[in-house]
Amino acid sequence: MFTLNWSKNYLLNLITTFLSQACSASLIIFLVPTLQQNFSIEEFSNYGVLLNIVLFTAAFDFGLNLGLMRRLIHETENASVFISSTFFCFLGVFIIIIPIYISCFYLNLFHTGNNYVINALLVAVLLLQTIVAALFDIILQSSHKIFVGKLIRIGKTVIEFLVLYALSIKASASILLFASSVINTAFILVLYYYSKQALSYSISVNYFSWKALIDHMRYSSWYFLNSIGVVFVFNSQIILLNGFSTKAEVASYILVTRFFDVIRMGTTNFTVILFPAIAQKEANGEWNALQKIYYRVLTLVVLLCVFILIFLLSLGKWVFQYWSGQTSQPIMQLFTLLSIFTILIVIDNVSAVFLHALRLNKMQTIISIMQGCIAMILGYFLLNKMGVIGFALASIIALLLTNFFYNPIFLMKQLKWRTLKGL
Repeated sequence: MFTLNWSKNYLLNLITTFLSQACSASLIIFLVPTLQQNFSIEEFSNYGVLLNIVLFTAAFDFGLNLGLMRRLIHETENASVFISSTFFCFLGVFIIIIPIYISCFYLNLFHTGNNYVINALLVAVLLLQTIVAALFDIILQSSHKIFVGKLIRIGKTVIEFLVLYALSIKASASILLFASSVINTAFILVLYYYSKQALSYSISVNYFSWKALIDHMRYSSWYFLNSIGVVFVFNSQIILLNGFSTKAEVASYILVTRFFDVIRMGTTNFTVILFPAIAQKEANGEWNALQKIYYRVLTLVVLLCVFILIFLLSLGKWVFQYWSGQTSQPIMQLFTLLSIFTILIVIDNVSAVFLHALRLNKMQTIISIMQGCIAMILGYFLLNKMGVIGFALASIIALLLTNFFYNPIFLMKQLKWRTLKGL
């Protein structure tokens, strides 16, 4: 019978993940229009660009967090060494990147105004907080306590929304970023406390090991390279667009992409939370079960995506227009193209998560980088001919030429071969 194994733990993780994403979506849905109304076009654009810089450079966790999840499942006895080495590596990255940020902002490479020192420091702090929070969240996930991290994130998101909404009336992008950094500090401390309850480990310089760090970097290198490809696809375009287009066009692109961030975050939950379970089944040699789970999840996600796409291209347009107050033809064309791109990404995400969890992602990573490069280069040329919709079209073309077909075909072959070998 065509069913998923809806275990109590899976359902709990899934429900809390959806609740967490619902809170994040609410922050976007209610906060973005407020910022659009209260901020100037330039300030609204700057805020979006600064956030994208944080997300873009967060890839420079060197894949250590994602690699750590597998290692904590397979090598629990070395938890303190790997966690401590990763933690102090992140502190080193923070120290090194501050002068780099200051130089980039001073040279106005990102076109975000004159407060270059303040912006550089805020972005650096938010970068550190992003990757350190992910570190403690990964510890919870490896212990199959995803729901704990999600509940903590829900509380953090609610508080952040209330604070940012209150400040958005008279504040600037810099003040909002500073407020987020204060809230993130408390968020990290709570995550750290509960991660210690889930797994016995210590963070100390005594556990730091150059040998372990280098070994873990090698182990995580393909996750790192893949994250570079991901930020090319999702975060680099706004930064590139900000350098070659008007602030009004950047603001429009940010507005539409934020709407689809809500859709993408919600519909990828089914697969993302399976990562620890997939890695665990691999460790147990349950390849036949993994093959069945993959086909079932892929089928369910494809069916879900068909319904979502139909909704987006019909009633979804009216929802977006009501939410954003934007009805111009160029923005609605951008909406249509990003609807298609988002659905393709959600479908592709199923295979990508399995490949990452099974550490079969070397070629997929290379192709992901190719996808990002194609999207950026093609987007640059199409921008001159078609405006901002050229960026969305370039993203669709790049995905269809690369991972969208390669990932499922390669994964199906690997699962079939390993299942037969296991027999």
